[in-house]
Amino acid sequence: MQSKTWLLALLVVTQLSFAQVRPELVMREGTRIEARHDGSTITVTAGKGIDRIYESGGCELKSNMNARTSRWFGSLGIYDPAGSVGWSLFTPAACNGISRTVVGEGQIHFDDIQFVYEWIRRQQRGYGKTGNTVWTNDGLLVAWNTVPGRVQLNTDVFQICINGKRPKNLEGATDSAVKVASSSVRPLHECVLVGKDVIEQSRKQMEDDWKKVDGWISESKARRERVEKAANSN
Repeated sequence: MQSKTWLLALLVVTQLSFAQVRPELVMREGTRIEARHDGSTITVTAGKGIDRIYESGGCELKSNMNARTSRWFGSLGIYDPAGSVGWSLFTPAACNGISRTVVGEGQIHFDDIQFVYEWIRRQQRGYGKTGNTVWTNDGLLVAWNTVPGRVQLNTDVFQICINGKRPKNLEGATDSAVKVASSSVRPLHECVLVGKDVIEQSRKQMEDDWKKVDGWISESKARRERVEKAANSN
């Protein structure tokens, strides 16, 4: 009797632990998102569970997604750190030399619209001049680029959530740049309601990281200016 009680308790604890780390997804099974910007296109298709397929430049790649067990800069979603290699189209020319993914998906929670705009700006800057970042009025953001030197496709799909709800009218949004298709009535997951502590901790982590990045950029700029000044003085 005691052993049965112990096993039941263990099962309950295991189920609770799983529930606590259930990923906050954006796409429901069968949903397909296509984003376009400056002649570049990325398509993401949601398979069973956390399976995802990425299509770009005539190539199709099934990612090796993992569910996050703790928040990464606010996201408790899914990601592939480029552990999978091998496009379904094996002709290098057709794939432009790209053979692996660094991709992610998740919900990002805010309570301040101005901080949302700063976060979007940082996403754009993080993807660089060759990258693409588009978003809709209701907060679906897709960012992508390729890094040929690392034979790598980078893609992020985020759902912006403000106090547990999707926004309605984000500045800079282009709804026509992102198409969502699905046989389901609800192709995307609703925003998960999180505590204020999650929002505050996520914000602090982001701000600390931005401060470091700004410091590196400032130091790099100062070094370039010193080198240029020394070169001009000779």
